[in-house]
Amino acid sequence: MSLPLADGANDDRGSRPVKIIQDRTNSRSTIAQATETIAGGVGSAFRMFAHPLVADRAKGSRLWDIDGNEYVDLLMGAGPLILGHAPDVVAEAVVAQIHKGTHFAVSCELESIASKALVDLVPCLELVRFNCSGSEAVHNCLRVARAFTGRSKVVKFEGHFHGTVDDVYVSVRPPFAAGLPHAPWPIRQNAGQPQNVTENIIVLPWNDVQALERTLRFRAHEVAAVVTEPVMYNNAGILPEEGYLSAIREITQRYEVLLVFDEIITGFRLALGGAQQFYGVTPDLCMLGKALGAGYPISAFGGRRDIMEIAAATHYGTFNANPMCLAAVVATLEELSRDDSAALRHTHEVGERLRDGLNRLFSAHDFPMQAHGNGAVFFVTSPPLVLRDYRDVLNLDNSAMHKFHAEMMSRGVLFVPNGRMMLSTAHGDNDVDTVLAAAEDVIGKW
Repeated sequence: MSLPLADGANDDRGSRPVKIIQDRTNSRSTIAQATETIAGGVGSAFRMFAHPLVADRAKGSRLWDIDGNEYVDLLMGAGPLILGHAPDVVAEAVVAQIHKGTHFAVSCELESIASKALVDLVPCLELVRFNCSGSEAVHNCLRVARAFTGRSKVVKFEGHFHGTVDDVYVSVRPPFAAGLPHAPWPIRQNAGQPQNVTENIIVLPWNDVQALERTLRFRAHEVAAVVTEPVMYNNAGILPEEGYLSAIREITQRYEVLLVFDEIITGFRLALGGAQQFYGVTPDLCMLGKALGAGYPISAFGGRRDIMEIAAATHYGTFNANPMCLAAVVATLEELSRDDSAALRHTHEVGERLRDGLNRLFSAHDFPMQAHGNGAVFFVTSPPLVLRDYRDVLNLDNSAMHKFHAEMMSRGVLFVPNGRMMLSTAHGDNDVDTVLAAAEDVIGKW
C-alpha cells in the first residue's frame, strides 16, 4: 500500500525501489582494527549503536560511509548540525579564522561579537561564558548557582540528562522504577561515580507540579537550583504539559530557588531564542550547546547579570571561547537569523511533514508506533502510549524500536536508536520521500 505524503512533499516513492544496504566490509574491518587501540573501538559509547558504520564524508542532509553507502542523516551529529553537514558559510568563516590564528589564550573580538549575538537572541541572557562541551556548561552553571545561593542541593527530574559530570549524572535511565512515582530514588548511572554522588541531588518526577511544590515547601533552604530540560529530548521526547514550565517558574520564584533550563538540545532548534522563547518562560540561567556551533565543539552558559558576575573570577578553561569555534557560532547565528529565521521555519516545516507522514503510515498499517514532538526534532516510539514522565518510558518496547532502527539503517536512514530524529536546514522534500519509502518498506516486511 502506497500512501500520499504530507502536503507539500513529492510523492515519487513508487517510481524508485528501496535499496537494502548489505556491504559494510570496510566499516567492519576499520572498527575491528580500532578496537586494538580504542576502548570499544569508538570514541563515545553513544556511537556503539552504529556498528559497523564508519563515515567517509557528509554534505547537507546526506552521509556516506567508507563502503560508499549513502544515508539520509537524521542523527545530525547527535544534534549540533542545525545547518546540515559541512555548511559552506560556516566552513568559510572557520577557515578564515584558522589563517588568523587557532588559539590565543587572550581575548579576541569574536568573543564579544558572539556573546552579543547570544544576549540579543536568548531571553534570559544578560551575561554569558563559553565552554567546549555541554557537560562543562552544566557543571559550571550549577557551580555558579550554588555559589550565588550558598546552598548545595539541586533538583533534577527523573529521566533528564545533563551531561556526564558526576554530580548530575544521576537517574538518567534507571532500568526499573526506582522508588515511589512521586519520590524517585536518586540512582548513579556509572559504577565509577562516588557512592555519595547523590547526596546533593533531589530527583523528582517531571510534569508533576505538586511534587515540586511539596519538595520546595520543606526544603527550599537547601536547594540552589531546579534544573530541567524544557523538553525531555533525551528520553522519548516527552513534551511539558500545558502550563507546566510556567508553574515551575512561579514556584521557584516564590521559594527563591534558581530555575535553570538545559537548552543544550532545544537551543536554536525550537526557536532562535530556545525553548524559553518558544514556551514564553524565562529561567534565571541556561546552558546552550550542540546547534550553537553547527558542528564545532562549543557551549555556553549564562543568565541574570547578578548571578553570572560570580563567573568572572571563578570560571577557567584553556579552550574556552576558542576563536575557530566562535567563528562558527557567529556564522551559524547569522545564517539562522537571516530573512526572519526563514531557514529555521523551513526546518520545522520539513520535520512536520516527515512526522505527519510517518504517523499516517503507522495508522494506515495499524503499526504499533507513533511519531511525536516538534518539527525540528521528534521521536518515534513503540507502542503508541501517552507519555508524561520517565515511568511511562519504562513501558515502551525497546526491542521493537531497536529492530525498526536497524531495518531503517539498512535502508539508508540514520537516527538515534531510541527513536530520536533531528532535522536541519539542509533537509528537504526529497529526504522526506526517501525516509517514508524506507519506513513503508520496513512496515510491509515486518
